[in-house]
Amino acid sequence: MIGLALKDETSFTELYNVYFPRINNYVHYRVADYHDAEDLVSQILEKVFTKSHSYQENKAPFSVWLFRIARNTITDYYRSRKGVHNISLDGYTRDIVAREPEPAEIVELSEIQHHLLKAIASLSQREQEIIALKFWSDLSNREIAKLVGISESNTGVILFRAMRQLRLILASQGMCIYE
Repeated sequence: MIGLALKDETSFTELYNVYFPRINNYVHYRVADYHDAEDLVSQILEKVFTKSHSYQENKAPFSVWLFRIARNTITDYYRSRKGVHNISLDGYTRDIVAREPEPAEIVELSEIQHHLLKAIASLSQREQEIIALKFWSDLSNREIAKLVGISESNTGVILFRAMRQLRLILASQGMCIYE
């Protein structure tokens, strides 16, 4: 079914509408520069369209194939820059509530975001990537496992330990993200 959708423009548009927000969130989470991230999203979508003939439904779910292209494109981007990359939450806001927040809430959310960014930056690169795939791209543990080449149970363990570490770091800073 996905194979046919990749060849048909109307069906490809439907796939785009489903997966674009997830890819966009993931790339913007992994790449600090907004314009570079936008360019990378375009490159990823172009690769998906031009390499659609190489997708094999029996080997991996479409989401794994798609995020493997995204992950490899981001890796190539950082290799070409030959620098250390930082993950940025700046400019990224997840729709948590439907109403407009009050000014005091905006300040509080900004402070929480700042502390969370620092806490995430203290995690290992693998933990950062798995958190990005789980929470910014909404991938399942099974999809993440296939994408990064580890078992599904190991993915769950890494997520559990990373989240525990984040809670400890935030608690040591006097932050409590649970009410």
